[in-house]
Amino acid sequence: MANLSAQEAWSVETMSTLTPYMMSGGDNFTSTTMAPRPPSMIMPEYVQTVEYVCLQVLVPLIVCFGVLGNVLSLVVLTKKEMVSPTNCFLIALAISDLLLLAIQIPHFLSFHPDWNKASSFITFHRHFTIFRYVMTNIFLTCTCWITVAVTIERFISLRFIAFPHLACTISRAKIAIAGIFVVSVLFHITKFFEYVPNPDHHKGPTLLLTELSKSKSYDRYVHISNITLTAIIPEFLLVIVNSFLIYFLMTHHRRMKRHRTGVHSSVDMTHITIIVITMVLVFIVCHSFGLFLALAIAVHGRRHVFMNPLYRSFKHINTLLVTTNSSVNFLLYSTISKKFRTTFLAIFLGKLHDKNLSWSMQNSNSNFSSKTNATAYISQISTDSSNGKVGEHSEV
Repeated sequence: MANLSAQEAWSVETMSTLTPYMMSGGDNFTSTTMAPRPPSMIMPEYVQTVEYVCLQVLVPLIVCFGVLGNVLSLVVLTKKEMVSPTNCFLIALAISDLLLLAIQIPHFLSFHPDWNKASSFITFHRHFTIFRYVMTNIFLTCTCWITVAVTIERFISLRFIAFPHLACTISRAKIAIAGIFVVSVLFHITKFFEYVPNPDHHKGPTLLLTELSKSKSYDRYVHISNITLTAIIPEFLLVIVNSFLIYFLMTHHRRMKRHRTGVHSSVDMTHITIIVITMVLVFIVCHSFGLFLALAIAVHGRRHVFMNPLYRSFKHINTLLVTTNSSVNFLLYSTISKKFRTTFLAIFLGKLHDKNLSWSMQNSNSNFSSKTNATAYISQISTDSSNGKVGEHSEV
């Protein structure tokens, strides 16, 4: 391995093109692949403002909200009455998003100037930066391809509705999810060997390049494979499949209105399909900057792209958008799906009712009528939840 000069290390960008935005640090901790910027490379003030607002203000807030939202989504989606092939994909997506967001939290400590002065924290943060770099790539790849998988599953369910044997089953969904996670790990596992922490806390770059990352053939392989498999192909598939999905949803809706059959089943199918369509649209919008940066790197090269102030601003905005994409699914489920809202209320209002009931039994002056109304409301929610089932299982 070799310790690059500040100029060389700053200009080298060997990170995944899918996640150049996830590894930015503060002033004292530079990006994984960047040494402190030389005086001639200091970015304009507007770039520093964008970086501060996106990475140190908005991203931590969105991460906290996203962690809570994904946890609540998992609580609802893992209920027995919510079991379905589509929900298996949504559970896997929530897990991937949750881990992607959670892995960013320790990095926020580096924003505090006092922490950056502690030698033990500097050592920890440099080791953690490598771990975060690899795991961020893995979870982003999982999120990307799980989104593709659930979109294809919805397309098959609508397009071949008369051929139930072609529909995805729960076991098939679990196999697909396991395959996505395993392949994502294997695809990015070599990134653990691209960098080592710099033991010198006073000079040189944060991380040192290994011989593997200095290899031009390896760098070319990482660059081409990441752009192709984690940016271009998934986005292309999502645009095409989602377009067909919208078309077949409209066709299915007209057919159900004309025949007026399977009303409840049609409503559930419509809701889950609208959720998937909306998820894909949000994904495409939030990853648009990442795709643009990947294509720009393919055309102009990393050095040109990341020495350009405008591109660096796009990089920080991309971080914000990708973090947002992993944090908003709970809002989509709650807004679109009545089944999800009903189950959510049945779970959490039911627990609140049990707590209030226990407290009331210890206080003889409690209002009996209030308890009766609460019990009736929870019972109604449970009844609605049961009535919303389609066959044996139910989707969001």
